[in-house]
Amino acid sequence: MAVFGRILLWILILLLVLLLIAVIRALGMKMPAPGARKACSVDQAGLDAYAAQFGSLLKIRTISKNEEDDLSQFDRLHEQIDKLFPLCAKTLTREVHDGTLLYHWQGRDAKALPILLMGHQDVVPASEEGWTCPPFAGEVKDGVLYGRGTLDDKCNIFTQMSAIEQLLKEGFVPACDVWLEYSINEEISGHGAANAVKWFQSKGMRFAMVLDEGGAVVDRAMPGMDRPYAVVGITEKGYIDVKITAKGSGGHSSAPRKNTCVTRLTSFMDEVNRKQPFRRHIAKPVKDMFTGLAPSFSFPMRLILGNLWLFEPLLVKVLPAASAQAGALLGTTCCFTMMKGSEAPNVIPSEAYVVANLRPGFEQGVQESLTVLKRYADRYDLQMEVLSQRECSPITPTDTAVYHYLEQCIRECYPDCGCSPYVMTGGTDCRWYPPVSGNCLRFAPIRMSAKQMGSCHGIDECVDLPALSDGIDFYKHFLRGWQNQQ
Repeated sequence: MAVFGRILLWILILLLVLLLIAVIRALGMKMPAPGARKACSVDQAGLDAYAAQFGSLLKIRTISKNEEDDLSQFDRLHEQIDKLFPLCAKTLTREVHDGTLLYHWQGRDAKALPILLMGHQDVVPASEEGWTCPPFAGEVKDGVLYGRGTLDDKCNIFTQMSAIEQLLKEGFVPACDVWLEYSINEEISGHGAANAVKWFQSKGMRFAMVLDEGGAVVDRAMPGMDRPYAVVGITEKGYIDVKITAKGSGGHSSAPRKNTCVTRLTSFMDEVNRKQPFRRHIAKPVKDMFTGLAPSFSFPMRLILGNLWLFEPLLVKVLPAASAQAGALLGTTCCFTMMKGSEAPNVIPSEAYVVANLRPGFEQGVQESLTVLKRYADRYDLQMEVLSQRECSPITPTDTAVYHYLEQCIRECYPDCGCSPYVMTGGTDCRWYPPVSGNCLRFAPIRMSAKQMGSCHGIDECVDLPALSDGIDFYKHFLRGWQNQQ
């Protein structure tokens, strides 16, 4: 017993030492107080002008299309862009590839690697119900511009081209060639951006940097943060759509069987939802994100996030309960999104199916995630058909001159904010670009609240007018200072 007691004592001492080290580390990583937010660079008349200009783009219903569809609404958008930005129309070379816009702005050094700024023209549909202002009216209320596409993602088109238009008025010429690419089907995982990449490859082109939507400047995105944070997406999780089908004997609902196609499917879905069978782990890019965010949290969260070497097992357990978004960072997720059974309420179907959307993580890729799901499907005699799939995007390094320059610009334009790399659980067109650039980053310089961030694809998508001005100023600052980072 004495030996056992000594062992317990040494274990307790070790734990206390580890905890003391963690506390000291957490105390030492507290960030300095945030700087003052920069004043808006334009007056109210300037903000009103931005609202009217951007509103004219929001009024055009550019719902996502494939290349073979009717693209007349996108043609209208292209005409309006030319009207809003006449110097861009005059100076930049424009090509249209099945609706996707490509602009080329010639720089001072034709031999330097060019840079690419991105966005997308298409938006998701919007019902008129529940909106403060109609989703396609481009109206302003209390200094806020409402409309589908204000954040996702016509804001990038407007702020980028506004910045270039203003720089052209000043006679500015960029250090290297600048390209712009705006696709028409990002929201439906279309191939507009993929086809643009093929076109760039056919020209033998590579880019020093690709900058797309993804991260943003979010005001206290997580509870306990003491400042807004600019998050830069460095990678994206994978994507799988899989159809799970049950087959069996149909019949009349007046004489139901114990196990029908529908009950087998629901039992399968219930078990997957309850057990969450995919591996949970904090992968390196997620660790980098938590390390970057940790200094801005209050002490308890700073203690945990800043000492993952000690608290990772605890965090893996509690994160999914604390936040669905945070929990999604830990590995593959599975969400059942569509289902179909009988065509009539009194008929037992002989076949029924559900569609599951999986987002593979960094520790468990497409094939391993599908293998896990199939084990559960086999228990209920279900068939699986993979409809679409892609692996996680390559991770863009953060120890490069390109990343450091982007971070520097963010800190200079948003001195009241922190800055951190970010792992995206959703998808962007940027995922197509690793073959032509080793620096594929995802950041839109738009301030938004957590509520506004949640309005993307939802009701009352909106942007504050000063946020538009800040975004334009960011792109001007970024382009002025770019010196062919390598």
